[in-house]
Amino acid sequence: MSVSIGVIGTKGGIGKTTIVSNLGAILADMGFRVLIIDADPQASVSKYFKLHHKAPNGIVEFLLGENSTELMRSVISKTVFPNLDIILSNDFKDDVRRRVDERIDRAFLVMSKLVMPFFDKSYDFILFDTQGAVGPVQDAVALASTVLLTPIKPDVLSVREFISGTQESLNRIRHSAVMNLKVPPMKALIYAQDRTRDSRMISEEVKNYFKVNFLDGNQKLLNTIIPAQKAFKEAATLQTPVHCIEREHPGKSEPALQIMLDLVHELFGIDNKPKFFNELSNLLPEYVNPENADKEDTHD
Repeated sequence: MSVSIGVIGTKGGIGKTTIVSNLGAILADMGFRVLIIDADPQASVSKYFKLHHKAPNGIVEFLLGENSTELMRSVISKTVFPNLDIILSNDFKDDVRRRVDERIDRAFLVMSKLVMPFFDKSYDFILFDTQGAVGPVQDAVALASTVLLTPIKPDVLSVREFISGTQESLNRIRHSAVMNLKVPPMKALIYAQDRTRDSRMISEEVKNYFKVNFLDGNQKLLNTIIPAQKAFKEAATLQTPVHCIEREHPGKSEPALQIMLDLVHELFGIDNKPKFFNELSNLLPEYVNPENADKEDTHD
């Protein structure tokens, strides 16, 4: 059974796309079959990776089309990275939200796709990037997910929005759930913590908030912290997974590779030593750097 991860948050700019892109990439690099679904009209994750094959259809057809294997195949684009596929956002008119909201089956819409044998046979992990807002698409993603992941930036506005926005949205879904549908466990993640005293203090307040308010274990703050390292920005610019460009870090800070491994282990309990891309030389032939084309791959 595929594991589906809905990365959610009612505020934009909190790191959802960065988390989806790099979590999906490292899982794919470990040998898992990964599908990223861009359910955000801004289409940020759709632009993150270079493509080997661009599908004729995208998120519009995935959400609103018939539940047929033929149609689902037509929405899958291939990135240049092995094991990493993506459903692109083609919601150019930004009207999917309205069209989903008009459907009587809107709560089950995403779930009805993921239970198709096609997805279970094709992918180990399915990750959703969502718009920083409240709406029927976000609700449908939440109800179809195995686990929810929400980044929290350690600044006052982001923390307030998490409490008043994301938490209230999840509570609303719980209270209005139909047919015994349950909201999955939610894991929160401190994202972009910098070295300032203010950032560290707010992070501690977030930790205390979780200790006091969430004792049932259904909502948990992860121990892994994504720091405000320039490697994550550089990776986005290069359209490259961050663990590929920073395997070591000068100084005392952990490299991006270790940070992402920690996140994978904490989320899924995966702790085997994986094999990684060798400076992108495992890409499809047309994307291999000519200088490296004739070199023997000695990576283990």
